[in-house]
Amino acid sequence: MKAIIKLYALILSLTVLLGACTEKDILGYENDPRLFFQIPGSGSIALRDSIIYSFPAYPNIGDHDTLWFKANIMGNASPQDREIGIKINAKSTTAVEGVNFKFESKVLPANAFSVRIPIVIYKAGLKDKSVRLEIEVAENQNFKVGFERYRKAVFIWGDKFLKPDIWDKSNYLNAFGTFTETRYAFILKACKITELPDPMNLVLLADFNARARTALLEYNTTPGNTPLTDELGTVGFPVFTGIGGNG
Repeated sequence: MKAIIKLYALILSLTVLLGACTEKDILGYENDPRLFFQIPGSGSIALRDSIIYSFPAYPNIGDHDTLWFKANIMGNASPQDREIGIKINAKSTTAVEGVNFKFESKVLPANAFSVRIPIVIYKAGLKDKSVRLEIEVAENQNFKVGFERYRKAVFIWGDKFLKPDIWDKSNYLNAFGTFTETRYAFILKACKITELPDPMNLVLLADFNARARTALLEYNTTPGNTPLTDELGTVGFPVFTGIGGNG
């Protein structure tokens, strides 16, 4: 009986202690707002680490476009607008602010827990090359750094067809083979798209594979055309049915 009483007393003491710690943590959390960045994905990819943008894929877009990412907070909303801190990682960045890009806004609106931040990117001076921008959360008077995993975000763009970062480890490789600018440009034009679909969408990917193969056959057999080539030789696409894909 005494042992049972001691056990209950120990449980009660731990409960009070844990409750006190939890309350303290919550109060500290509320008074210590933090910030983290996220780049929304699509389909089976909820979030991505980077945005890769090819100006030639958008022939009607003009000399600039806008990329977006989300700035989210941990903590309470505020009745006032708050500026968020953004630091450019100079060692990993080749883009020049004011020349290749500019931030349109760095403000979290009043009563908001997240905001979409626009980055205006420019095409000028990037013919056949690309630039990279890596940003990270910078602590300021309003926010400290939040989740370490979402501390950074990367943006790459250029006036050339850029390789999707997941090409070699997804069904893109299975459906279209080794990446080259020539092949990628041909795929997008043949399928009338500006970027490839979710690599887990095997049905759509198989459809685009069939369209690309049909368009390539038509191109190569059109009088006056020579077979399409790139730096790897004559362009060809494997037959992809969508069976046995790997993501």
